Amino acid sequence: MRRDLIILLALVIFLFSVILGYLLFPSVVYDKWIWRYYWGPVVADALGREVEYHGVIAREGYTIVSEITYGIIALISLYFIYKLLRKLDIDIDWNLCKSLFPFFVLGSVSRVLEDAGCFKIPLSYWFISPLIYVQIAVYALLSIIFGWILERRKKRSLLLAYGLAMVLIYTMFWLACKDLIAKDVNPGIFAIIAAITFGYLFLRKDLTALSTTFATGLTLCIVSLISFGYVSYSRIFRVDVFLICISFPVAITVLSYLLSRYSKKLRFFSEHLNLAMLFGHSLDGFTSYISIYDPFNMGIPLYGEKHPVSFLFMDVSSGILFPIVKVVLIVLVILVLEDIKRKEKEYIKVINLIKIAIFILGFSPGLRDLLRVTISV
Repeated sequence: MRRDLIILLALVIFLFSVILGYLLFPSVVYDKWIWRYYWGPVVADALGREVEYHGVIAREGYTIVSEITYGIIALISLYFIYKLLRKLDIDIDWNLCKSLFPFFVLGSVSRVLEDAGCFKIPLSYWFISPLIYVQIAVYALLSIIFGWILERRKKRSLLLAYGLAMVLIYTMFWLACKDLIAKDVNPGIFAIIAAITFGYLFLRKDLTALSTTFATGLTLCIVSLISFGYVSYSRIFRVDVFLICISFPVAITVLSYLLSRYSKKLRFFSEHLNLAMLFGHSLDGFTSYISIYDPFNMGIPLYGEKHPVSFLFMDVSSGILFPIVKVVLIVLVILVLEDIKRKEKEYIKVINLIKIAIFILGFSPGLRDLLRVTISV
């Protein structure tokens, strides 16, 4: 508890210092720091070009400063998410990851919709990283909390009210933002999807926090996939590109699973979270390499790398070093985490949460790149 208060106090002091600095030295705090490294890149991404504010130029993508900042925020967020899940007595394991999976897909598909120009400014800002990560995390955490309440109360009438509330909130959002959305899904379709997903959940004997979370994410995910269907319908869906991009991560994952079945020392590679991490980062690595360098001459539109560290590996090796390094690093991470888990049994839940976070950091951008290059966005 004392550690939590110290962290919260440090955050409050930091935020107060930023606000005070902005009021006293706006050209330094906002123009040369916040705008240049954080908000400017979001605006540049939405406009698809570099932008300027008071003589300070910002370009889309990440910088070393922004990546370090977001990394610190992610670590602090993981700490408090862990505390919340422990407070709600929710097991942090593969079942939690499965229940959250629709949210992972939702984030990637929504990002592709923004890339395709489906959202107009200012709505488009909310579908650009890091805001898209914050948005999806809030949805997921709220669904877990509401699911926990439903599980404890054991009243199916609350599930009905929860589903109706989702439809109402979506309807209000649609009415407020429909002019800013090019490929929207009207509230009637959303209500039908919610009726199916929550209707199935209503008929189940066991109403759990994770099942409610999965139903919530699935409802939102299906809506985003329908919008993606609208976008891809007017474009050529490159099946060849999709299959080539997906073949490498699938082959690596299957090979790892087979090796784990024939070697007792590598048995932990058959665990779901380990395979998920390996697949997610293989997908990100190979899809980035193929989409940027087009090594198979498939006529892919030119893409670029936004992460400075990733760009370094891309630049020094004609790209091929990047996916190889990603796979090797993930294997090393798995080995380290498994060694810690074997020696420190009390940290299993912490390690599992770290694994889920690592999976998200690989799978989400990997799926986004895969969908983009498949429909040439």
